[in-house]
Amino acid sequence: MTLTDKEYKEFLKTHLDLLFYVGHKKNILPKDLNLKKFLNLDFQIKFKCRELLLENEDIVDEYIASNFNHLTTDQIEILLGFKKKIRSNFIIFKCLINDAIFIDTKDNKFYAVKALGDSFDTFFDNFPVNISTTLIPFKDKIIYDGFMQSSSVYYGRNMTQKMNEDYEEAKRNNEILTSLK
Repeated sequence: MTLTDKEYKEFLKTHLDLLFYVGHKKNILPKDLNLKKFLNLDFQIKFKCRELLLENEDIVDEYIASNFNHLTTDQIEILLGFKKKIRSNFIIFKCLINDAIFIDTKDNKFYAVKALGDSFDTFFDNFPVNISTTLIPFKDKIIYDGFMQSSSVYYGRNMTQKMNEDYEEAKRNNEILTSLK
């Protein structure tokens, strides 16, 4: 249910390079801070760079334009995926062998989402669980951007049963999204 090691490293490098760029562009990071030192900074600083990225979609185009000669086609595709993002509150309903089933709490859409390096059941003991995150496309898959915040909401038997009925119906109707186009 996770990306391959190669895919994970490719995503991570591309994403962290972009966050580093955002941090400098938005004056979050000192001008003399290099990428190696950025990688060792506190999570909260990277999170702040991520928030600014999600609020300023044009910065992706600026980053691609200023680094075009140094980016691979795959990296550009990853970067453009941030423009197709779905930022929402989700319920991770269950973990399957190949992916986890996310339910968007805004519109009740179902998504089959790959974890990055660690499976979702590494982070959470029980499902369903509420999270806030951003989904993005990655090589014909759906992943999250590496940042998620959970809230402790307990789902009773009736609510879980209703989610399962909705999931089974979505599965029958081929309404579980496996890519973001």
